[in-house]
This record gives sequence, C-alpha cells and structure tokens, in this order.
Amino acid sequence: MIPLALLLLFIYNFITPTKGKVGSIQDSQESTDLEEEEDEDDKESEKKGLIERIYMVQDIVSTVQNILEEIASFGERIKNMFNWTVPFLSFLACLILAVTTIVLYFIPLRYIILIWGINKFTKKLRNPYAIDNNELLDFLSRVPSDVQKVQYAELKLCSSQSPVRKKRSAL
Repeated sequence: MIPLALLLLFIYNFITPTKGKVGSIQDSQESTDLEEEEDEDDKESEKKGLIERIYMVQDIVSTVQNILEEIASFGERIKNMFNWTVPFLSFLACLILAVTTIVLYFIPLRYIILIWGINKFTKKLRNPYAIDNNELLDFLSRVPSDVQKVQYAELKLCSSQSPVRKKRSAL
C-alpha cells in the first residue's frame, strides 16, 4: 500500500501544476487590454524571476554534484579497502569478518539479534551522555579514496639529484 500511496502522490503533484498553468493562460488572454507600461514592468519582473530561477538551478546543481561526489568517494573507499591500499585496515577487516563468521557459526543469529536489540535500547539508560557514532562509517573514513591516494602519494625522487656537470672538452 505504501508504493500505491506514493504513486498517487506523484500523480496528484503531476496534475496540480498543469491546472494552475491553464488558469494563468486564460487570465493572460483576458487581460490583453492593459497599458504598455504594465507590459514593460511585467517584462522586467519576468527577467528578475528568470535570474532568480537560474541561481536556484545553480544551487541545486552544485548540491547534487556534492552528493554524487560523496557517493563516489564512498564507493572508492570500499574498492580501496578490498584492493589492500592500506594493508592494516584491509587486514583488520579480514580479521573482523573471520571473527564474525566464527561467532555466527557457534551462536544462533536469533540470540545475536536479541543481544543487539537489548544493547541498542538500553544504551541511553546505561550512559546517557554517550555520543552516537557509526563504527562502519568511521572505519571507511580511514580508507583513502582515489583522489586522496593521489594527493597523499609520496613524491618520487629523480634519478639525478645533482645537476649534470659537463666535462670540459680539450681544445
């Protein structure tokens, strides 16, 4: 039922603006007898409205670009974790996966979910001033993305450190 309700909401929002546009077209046809001065004012207000819309679109585009950049960075961090870019972090992830596999083999998933739920709902009672954090996102924030790998790469030394000296040719 939730997808159907969302679909009805989309249809309602699709139909509503079209009704408003039809009404504004009919109003503009009825008011063709206005003076030229009001037409000039309308043109200036339309230009201002257009400029405001352009600025609004630019803000939206920059926001979308930043969000896509964060998603790409997140994917690159996951890729770099599996590529052993930072060996310590990759080894730590393998160790955690191995321990998790062993724990899931010996302890039923039902008990693990029960313990996790009790921990989650009693956390505020045990320590009310604790700061919430996501350990998985903290872990992935330590893995560099491709851009960070390039930025923090060590500079390679040139093979010739000193300037080349030319031998004096005998005349």
